[in-house]
Formats: sequence, C-alpha cells, structure tokens
Amino acid sequence: MRIAVGYFYQESTTFNPFLMDRGAFTLLEGEAGKERISATKVLEGLGAEVVPTIFASAISGGCVTKEAYRFFSDKIIDVLKREKVDGVWLHLHGSMEVVDVGSAEADLLRRIREVIPKEAPIAMVADLHANLHDDVPKLANIIRSYRTAPHVDQEECERVTAKLLVKCIEKKRVVTPVFKRVMMITPGEKSTTDTEPIRSILEKVREYEKLEGIMQVNYLNGHAWTDRPNTSAAVLVVPESDEYQELAQRVAEELADYAFSRREEFVFHQLTLGPEESLDRALAEEGRPVFVTDSGDNTTGGAPGINTLLLRKLMKKDLKGKKVVVAAILDKGAYEKLACHEVGEQVAVDVGINHDRDSFPVRVEGILKAKGDLMGYYSSKNDVTGHVCTVSMGDIDVVVANGGDSFTTVNHFTRAGLDINDYDVAIVKQGYLFAELAAIASLHIMALTPGACNLIIEDMEFHNLLRPMYPLDK
Repeated sequence: MRIAVGYFYQESTTFNPFLMDRGAFTLLEGEAGKERISATKVLEGLGAEVVPTIFASAISGGCVTKEAYRFFSDKIIDVLKREKVDGVWLHLHGSMEVVDVGSAEADLLRRIREVIPKEAPIAMVADLHANLHDDVPKLANIIRSYRTAPHVDQEECERVTAKLLVKCIEKKRVVTPVFKRVMMITPGEKSTTDTEPIRSILEKVREYEKLEGIMQVNYLNGHAWTDRPNTSAAVLVVPESDEYQELAQRVAEELADYAFSRREEFVFHQLTLGPEESLDRALAEEGRPVFVTDSGDNTTGGAPGINTLLLRKLMKKDLKGKKVVVAAILDKGAYEKLACHEVGEQVAVDVGINHDRDSFPVRVEGILKAKGDLMGYYSSKNDVTGHVCTVSMGDIDVVVANGGDSFTTVNHFTRAGLDINDYDVAIVKQGYLFAELAAIASLHIMALTPGACNLIIEDMEFHNLLRPMYPLDK
C-alpha cells in the first residue's frame, strides 16, 4: 500500500491587499517534509509506504499569487505523476484563495484527480475556519476539520484521517461526503471552542459520529474575511459507505439547522473595548503582563500587521511607570534602516508604511535594544520567517519586523531578543489570544481596531458572498 502525503496551508483574507508570494512559505521536501506530518508515523505503523510530496506553510495573509500556487502545487502533481499510489493524504487549510484561480484546495484536488487512479481515495485535514468550495467534497473522500480554536488538535486530526484512509483502501471503499452550507459568517473571535454556542455544536458533532454508518461529522465555522462565494459556515458528513448516504444527508441537515438556529448567540466572550479604552484599561491594571490584541490588524487572521494606530495612541498616554512592548509592526523599509545599526546605538526612524490612515508613520527615536528572529506560526518548529529590530523609547519598546508573523508564543519574544517578563503590557497582532500567552496573561483585552480583520464584519464591504447571509442580511 503506497500513500502520498502533502501539506499545503495558507488562509487568505481578501481585505488584505498585499499578495502572498513564494517567499511567504516555509518549504520542506522529501524526507524533511514527511517528518513534519504526524500522519506519517501512523501510516507507516499500519504498513503503508509513505510517498512524500511537500510541506509548505505560510501565515494567514492576502491572496496567493498564481505563480506561487502553481510552483507548490506542481511539486505535488509531479510526484503523483511519477509515483503510483493507492491513496493520497493532504493537510490543507480550506480558505486559500489564488489570484485568477479561486479556491486553491478545489483546484489542487481537481489536478490530483486527473493523475491518480479513479479508485484511489483522498483524505484531507481542514482548518475549522475553512471556506470549502462546493467541489471539495466531490473530490476528497475523507475530510476532518479541527475541533478547537485556538487550534491545538491539528496532529490529532492528522492521525485520525490517516487511520481512516488506510481503512478505506483496505476495504476498497471510495465514499462521497455530504456537504451543507450554513448561511452565516462568524469571526473566530466569537467562536472560540470553549464558549457557546460552538461548544454545543461540536458536542452534537461528536454525538452524530457515534451513529452506525457515520465516519466523520464536521462543523466548519468558516473564515469571515474572505469575500468569495464559498465563504460561509458549513457542515460536512462522511458516511462509512454509500448505503449510509441518506443517513449522512439527514445528519447534515439537522446539524446545519441547529447551528443556524443559534446564530444570534455568537458573541464576544473576551473583554472587548475600543482602541482608546483598551489602552486605558491595560495601563490601569495592577497585574502583569496584560495583553492587548490589535484585532483589526490580526496577522493570524490574515491582516498585514502594518497598523500604527495603537502605538500612536500609546505614545500620547501617561504610562504610569508601566513598561510596554508593541510586537510587532511590519515595515520592511524601517527594518532595513534599523538593521544597519548595532545594538546599543541611538536610532531614529519613521515606522508605518502609510498605506492608509491606520498605518500612518510615527517617529520612533531611542536605543536599538535588540535584533532577532521573527518566528513562524508554530515557533516550536523553529521556522524563521523573517527578522526584527526593537527600539526602546524609555518605557515603550517597539518591535519592527520585515515580515507579518504574529507573536503568538513566549518563544517569539525570546527569539526577538526580548523577555516577556520585563513588560507590564504587551500589544500583539492577534484577535483571540493564543493559548500559551493566554496562560500567562493577568488580563486579555481585545481592542476593536480597524483593519483587514475588522471584527465588526457588518461594517465590511462584501460583494461576492452568497446572499442572504447572516449577519449582513437580518
């Protein structure tokens, strides 16, 4: 039994005008890529020969260029053309959008189907925030989405789908999932999976999966900031075999109706304040560290990370002796100017690319405190995606980056040359606070800032969604 494995992952935000090129991705091929995939050991443990393709991953951002998408997808297709396989296992996001192509996942699956045997099943892991194109469940047979946000179950999903794929190959079953759209879009910050109503929705997912004849049940929350016809919440049910297709259809409709019936219960569960109020509240807090998330410029959701709004407001505040770090603002030009200096030197630079009023330049003058690495989405894997320089302006440290990754772990600060324990307040480019930082936070304040990931989605201009769509259409 020979199974090809591949990982091609990026989440696209169409409100981010900056495109993602090849350089935005971490790429590993062959054995190196195979070792980054948890499904590999499961497949090998079940007696399969694993055929590696690629491991290519980028943080959320704008749409992917056609050239970059073809570069990576061609590598997958080239392997499948050379190697005879009995099945294909993939970890994809589900919301990657490509210029002049559309859904990357749908296009990639179409191309794969053209080169593998008709009877070969395809298993796919998808993000909870996937906006699946209608063609995806027609092309992939086994699909499982994450059940956690913030995401902590990716490896579990990989292991589960690997086992199911082997089972389908052994039993020579090629099943067809049932797909049902739920006509609503919800920001992830209203649907962290330890809160209602998504907690109850996922409980129903687990109950339905206990039914005889049901292999997998998925609730997809969707990615709210992608203006495409495939943007919505959805339900996807995988039957054990074709004889259970009718049952899968019933489960999909029941779960979709249940989720939609609770649409008005999706609310913010974090402390959410306006930009000004967020800073005032953070500076008044006695505990430390306080994290303020710049939610409209959330780079983990696909915003570019260029906004200077909170920094500008912070510089006008009485800090009450508090030490604050802003980590990080993307400005390649400012970074290059700072990188020419040595740590300890006096520096002055305008930070802010002046793309719009929210990224208006601000003068940063002080001591170059540190130089360091900008880590990727999973800093524990030591993927260096760029570099940073930190300028200390007395009680405010400003981290200037040449890339758009977010500081989501303690290691992000450490690799930047900083100690998170030195700060009373940290301002980071996130929406909901990622798990490791949430564990050490004395308080998390989500600032409702403007930007490509504006959490007040009713204020965003959508032109390509299927309508009616809640909450845009009441």
